[in-house]
Amino acid sequence: MRAIRVVAIMLICVLAGLWLGRTYWRAPPVEVSSSAVERLADFTLPDLDDRPRSIMEWSGRPLVINFWATWCAPCRREMPLLQHLHDERGATGLQVIGVALDNRADVSRFVAGTGVTYPVLYGEIAASRVAESFGDAYIGLPLSAFIAPGGEIIAVWSGELQAADLWRLVGEMDAVASGQRSVAEARKRLSID
Repeated sequence: MRAIRVVAIMLICVLAGLWLGRTYWRAPPVEVSSSAVERLADFTLPDLDDRPRSIMEWSGRPLVINFWATWCAPCRREMPLLQHLHDERGATGLQVIGVALDNRADVSRFVAGTGVTYPVLYGEIAASRVAESFGDAYIGLPLSAFIAPGGEIIAVWSGELQAADLWRLVGEMDAVASGQRSVAEARKRLSID
């Protein structure tokens, strides 16, 4: 009888842990508000060949900047989705950029095994500071910023991206890039929907 109690308590603890983990990693989006950072600040981080790369190299293009780390399970799960976006839309101007909050050796080894072809920058402390520059939106990894071609931040998503959310955010970026909507209108639509 005592063994059954121990097994039952262990099962309850495991289920509670799984529920808490799922709740934590399914964080809702953090939308840009009037008090949040509204423009992308220039930053420079090394790429995997250790060449310094300024984010301004990609100015004039819609950007999805994804902050991640090799040890972050939700980050690894969303990378194929970001690679698909890069494959589908990279030739039309949209640029996905990964920013790893990790060391070069771990990032290089990880990227080599994943087939990721979009640019990846890295830095431990420096990349963390860049993520923090997005204000209160940075509560952990993954973190993705959606930037209009003019450098205005349309939205910041904290937590793992799902396909429907990614395409909704990219749709608003497209509307801004084509002149159908202003950045303010896109921000409002994303905060209401």
